[in-house]
Amino acid sequence: MQLDLRFTSRPLHAIWCEAVVGFVYKDSFLTEGHVAGVDQKTSAYLRYLNKKGFWDGAIGETLLIAGEERLRADKVLFKGLGPRDELKPEELIEQVVAASRLLETMGVQSFAVKIPLLGDMDRHVGQLEKTVKEMMGPFIQRHMPEEDYLLTALFSVETVMLEVLREMEAKLKAYFEPTIYCTLVVEPSGSGANI
Repeated sequence: MQLDLRFTSRPLHAIWCEAVVGFVYKDSFLTEGHVAGVDQKTSAYLRYLNKKGFWDGAIGETLLIAGEERLRADKVLFKGLGPRDELKPEELIEQVVAASRLLETMGVQSFAVKIPLLGDMDRHVGQLEKTVKEMMGPFIQRHMPEEDYLLTALFSVETVMLEVLREMEAKLKAYFEPTIYCTLVVEPSGSGANI
């Protein structure tokens, strides 16, 4: 197995990949106008589903929709996180792993995800590192023996995080490389690179 990890400040709707993963706080798309990183049309669709009583972002809720022409991805997977003020870091990790299992089950090999900020910047760096490791778990368990299997995971982060990620880069490579080949790219802020 080969792992290609990439970090970018670009929003999810600007990234070419098979699937986009969005983590949504309960009813946040009703008050904030749109889901972070997702276009307005998709956010409007989520509001419509909420008004019909179909989906509200409760913790553990899953919604899979087609990317259609809204995004540059074929699939859009949303995981509900429940109310923002009630979310614990371990619950976020549970939802991240659940989303990862779904992606692996669907045969997705390239995806983009935006991990929500919990707490201050120092806490978020540690949380992001743990989240990246945990999110790769289901793929590694299933595909590690396959030499030609390539997984590309793109993490959309706040621009201020890009510099901090340079410090985390070595830790992540050291974590993955004993068992699998791993490349790690931190895209320069403001870059329009086609990842």
